[in-house]
Amino acid sequence: MYDSEQFRFGIELEFQLARSADARPLHHHDLDFETLKAVIAETGAAVNDYMAVKYPGSSQRSTYLEGYDLVDDDGTFTGLDVKGIEISTPIATDVTAQQSWLVDQYEDVQKHLSNIGLFGAVYGAHATEQEYRGTRGGRTLEGWAAAETAMTTWGIHVNVSFPDEVEARLDRDAVLASFERFGPALVLLSANTPVRGDGPWVHDGVRGVSERSYRRSFTRRPLYFRDDQHHRKEVTCFDVTPRLDLIRAYSSVSAGLMLNPAPLEPQLESVTDHNMRAAALHGYGATFVDRHFDAVPAGALVDELLDRAEAGLAGLAIDASDIALLRAMARDRRVPADSTLVTWQSTGSWPEFLDAHRSLREGE
Repeated sequence: MYDSEQFRFGIELEFQLARSADARPLHHHDLDFETLKAVIAETGAAVNDYMAVKYPGSSQRSTYLEGYDLVDDDGTFTGLDVKGIEISTPIATDVTAQQSWLVDQYEDVQKHLSNIGLFGAVYGAHATEQEYRGTRGGRTLEGWAAAETAMTTWGIHVNVSFPDEVEARLDRDAVLASFERFGPALVLLSANTPVRGDGPWVHDGVRGVSERSYRRSFTRRPLYFRDDQHHRKEVTCFDVTPRLDLIRAYSSVSAGLMLNPAPLEPQLESVTDHNMRAAALHGYGATFVDRHFDAVPAGALVDELLDRAEAGLAGLAIDASDIALLRAMARDRRVPADSTLVTWQSTGSWPEFLDAHRSLREGE
């Protein structure tokens, strides 16, 4: 329910699907749209009038199938190539309530998936699908590329909006500039796709930490304003994680960055893209640049981001305690991918690896 006097939070969390019998990773060739649509319809997912109708039959549910819309040249929907499932939590007034919605809906959909021999796995890259090519179907070139890229990646989108009186004071240009500058730091805090295909992701001889972020830096911005939905602001640069403490922290740091009015020097989008790719490949070993081509150490940018986010939340009724977790990781110059690689090395195969990503959890 929309309340103009409340802070509002929501999470969009995507996950891929695997076969229960042998944990084999599945993709659109294996997943039947109509069968899965019927499964989603049986869940207890909330129906909200502010939710978009994702496809005929989604009925504004907060759990729905995610994939590539098949459309004709007029843009009329004809089907869906399914890559997985997305949960878009109903509006919550704090990150704790947001988490309750997420956990309840995730456990509910897992129960229904088990009835047809499937389970969800919360990981952002695929074992076998290295690319996807779809028909353009009336999309812009950018939209076409973004939709194809999204078919082989899974992530988290953080959604935040504020009381109307706060929104009225918000400098949108400054908010956008903040996310262009600090988008690469958000990539570092969430980098969690170090495994793809046959094993660890390697690009140009470098073992990277976020294959998803590397790909998406060519097609997507860190932040989008969704003005048709009560001032919703959507942050798109987080890799998916099963860790609830990190998800809470990502929501808090996003809100704090939006709310900090301290001025920043504007940054070119092309510089942001360069820095995001450097973060995705090199982690904390990356050296970023500013628009004057001066070097910016990756760790220094993350520290600056966390300082700004905490200052932005100071004095507000938003729990910022989970930002301390990001501080600790930044201090140790560790990214989530470090732990994920340990899991890969201990499991040794995609079925076991995905089985280890079945459940949402608190901590490592």
